[in-house]
Amino acid sequence: TDGGGMTSHAAIVSRELGIPCIVGTRNATAVLRDGGEVTVEGGEGAVYEGRLAVPEKAPAASPGRALEQPALAGLALHAAPITATRLYVNLGEPARAAAVAALPVDGVGLLRAEFMILEALSGAHPRLLLERGEGGAFVDRLVDGMRTIGRAFRGGTVIYRSMDFRTNEFRGLEGGERFEPAEQNPMIGYRGCYRYTREPDLFRLELDALGKARAECPNLQLMIPFVRTAWEFEQCRRHVAASGLPEQREFQLWVMAEVPSVVHYIPAYAAAGVRGVSIGSNDLTQLVLGVDRDSEVLAPLFDERDPAVLAAIEAVVRASHAAGVTCSICGQAPSVHPDFAERLVRWGIDSISVNPDSVDAARRHIAEAEQRLILAALRP
Repeated sequence: TDGGGMTSHAAIVSRELGIPCIVGTRNATAVLRDGGEVTVEGGEGAVYEGRLAVPEKAPAASPGRALEQPALAGLALHAAPITATRLYVNLGEPARAAAVAALPVDGVGLLRAEFMILEALSGAHPRLLLERGEGGAFVDRLVDGMRTIGRAFRGGTVIYRSMDFRTNEFRGLEGGERFEPAEQNPMIGYRGCYRYTREPDLFRLELDALGKARAECPNLQLMIPFVRTAWEFEQCRRHVAASGLPEQREFQLWVMAEVPSVVHYIPAYAAAGVRGVSIGSNDLTQLVLGVDRDSEVLAPLFDERDPAVLAAIEAVVRASHAAGVTCSICGQAPSVHPDFAERLVRWGIDSISVNPDSVDAARRHIAEAEQRLILAALRP
């Protein structure tokens, strides 16, 4: 991509699909031509003209079930260490659910709705589908994707994050310019929880789909993204209650901790029935440091390990436990910086959700951190 940083959607989606991705090139789409042959080195962010001889690293043979997806073929399948901290995975593609479920994970900490919703929308804005009377078909297609993932992870928790498209992404759909405002900074604009309070008819489509999918897969839970204040969450919670979801067995309502105000409001969220808080370190970093995560110019400033960001994450963990709710993290940081897990374990986080390609390293780092804590407590 010409623009965007390491935590832009292009980078996150490509990583989940196992596709090499280079972002923030400024002019690559003008220089490169369709049909041309290049060699891409994603780790260094380099693109070379022509086919270069790059030595392939053959994965070491290991026992276990063969994975179905080539993008996961190199992951280790040896016996994984047992940890008290649950390890979840970030997932968005139903087609990869079976392969990812074969990894040593306890469930899905972040089920991104965007992949399934884009497929269910068939390229059209959701309000355009409602105008055409196709809302029911959209719900049915969304249910299929939810069930596929819910079945693959049967016995493990699957936390579905409701739709969090920004206005610039919605505008790219058919009819999008009719319904979406043109925002200067959509990253902190009309999105997430507040959007549900303004457009409950669209939110209801997702709630209907989740209710139908949970009839077979009660391990599916709902997580509300980009919650700014208690009053908007309360309005959103009423729509969830009206859908009948809280009456279904084992239902849990979660909120994402992406806005720094969440530390103040966690007690109010817990009092309103929230069972879990999941830290989205990408947006939290963006808002703590005032850095647009889509800006390649500001990329050197974007650091989830900045002391101010770490202090905010620790505060969320402690406030969650004080309010009696579980706390997780599903941002990019644990996948990119495996040593990040040790801090999280030391603060007592309940679960960590990483990308599929980071599962093996993350579980090892969690186990090592827990062992060090146990030894430190036992030694005089």
